[in-house]
Amino acid sequence: MKNKKIIITSVSAIVLILISITSYKLLGKSDNNSKDPSKIIISNYKGGKVTLRDAQLELDKIIIRNEKLKGLTFNQLTSDQKENIIKEIIIKKIAHKEAKKRNLHKNKQYKEALRLFETEMLKNNLYADIAKKASEEENLKNNYEKLAKDLEDKKDIKISYIALKTEKEANSLHKILIKYPKSFSKQAKLKSIDKETAKNGGSLDFLIEDAFPKEIVNNAKKLEKGKISKPFELADKWVIIKLEDLRPAKIAKFEDVKQALATSLSQKAMQDFISKSIQDANISIVIK
Repeated sequence: MKNKKIIITSVSAIVLILISITSYKLLGKSDNNSKDPSKIIISNYKGGKVTLRDAQLELDKIIIRNEKLKGLTFNQLTSDQKENIIKEIIIKKIAHKEAKKRNLHKNKQYKEALRLFETEMLKNNLYADIAKKASEEENLKNNYEKLAKDLEDKKDIKISYIALKTEKEANSLHKILIKYPKSFSKQAKLKSIDKETAKNGGSLDFLIEDAFPKEIVNNAKKLEKGKISKPFELADKWVIIKLEDLRPAKIAKFEDVKQALATSLSQKAMQDFISKSIQDANISIVIK
């Protein structure tokens, strides 16, 4: 058990390094504008040197543990903080050489930790590559155009609605609303069983029609603006709606949705890969 703990601890530490390295290689992270941080020497010591890239990677491991430090660069640190980071790096480099002298890299624990690290590293690199390809400009534009085309014939609908338990209650209230249509908001507050919307007089904001149940969409499209529907059944309740407004679906500009679309497509690509891999693996659980 003790050996397993050592391996797990080692892998966890190495994975932190992996995340930082991946951010440099795949996201193009750099310091000092376009200069290569791996060629900028910030410290020399007997037997080696420390580069700006070494320092930023070491700092990134600290940042991973503290979200408040996100975006911090080595050059933004105080002199004392920089010195502490550099000394930590040098100690690690010296320890690395000494461990190799003692052939510790050949022991079973180290090899197991290295194997686990390689698996974790390649998995993360693969996920990063999948996400990168999914969020490429051409793919984003193609998906945006498809989504925009799907919205061409759709409507944004704004309604107010009242939900009631029984058909009898709904028919009774409908008669009142036809006689006093301006009382819709007041009646919603008093009688709707949907307490969340009742607070607003049954009013909902504009929503794309796909966000509504088809029964509401069908009834809303039959109404003129400001008119009230007959009661109709929806799941386990009876509903009366008032059409507040109807307009062509609003299509956001590509630049406004680009980042959200990139995130969505990246997550979907990774989830699709995971789902297909699990399915293709034909997994059989032997121990239960």
